[in-house]
Amino acid sequence: MRVRWLPVLLTISLLANIGLAAGWLTTVVDRGHAESDVRSTFRYLEAERAQVQAMRAEFCADNPRPERAALLAWEASTRGDRWGEPYDRDGLLWLRDVGVKLDAGGRLEGVCPSMTWQMLDHPNPRELDEPGACPLEPLC
Repeated sequence: MRVRWLPVLLTISLLANIGLAAGWLTTVVDRGHAESDVRSTFRYLEAERAQVQAMRAEFCADNPRPERAALLAWEASTRGDRWGEPYDRDGLLWLRDVGVKLDAGGRLEGVCPSMTWQMLDHPNPRELDEPGACPLEPLC
């Protein structure tokens, strides 16, 4: 009995081409997803930076360490429809994407942009969940 090699070789070639096409498609989709994540991250960072700059423009000239009430009033006046209410979590007052650390007297100590906090090269990610783990930046 003779084996007909042509159908066997064509089948192997077809399967190899299907495998190559699947690998190429996976690579293209993965690269597109990664680029989309990078663009989204930079948009998010830009929004945080814009919010901190707006806070600096509002407070640094006259009041570099505003009280909680002044921060909440400013946030309410600049908040659009898509933003929720400010909230307290992890020892910070969160105004949209920026956490604000207040001292015992209710005055601003520093700010913590959340995306900067999440992008830190940290050896133990569980420590980032502890209150006060965010590295503070001065507002002014």
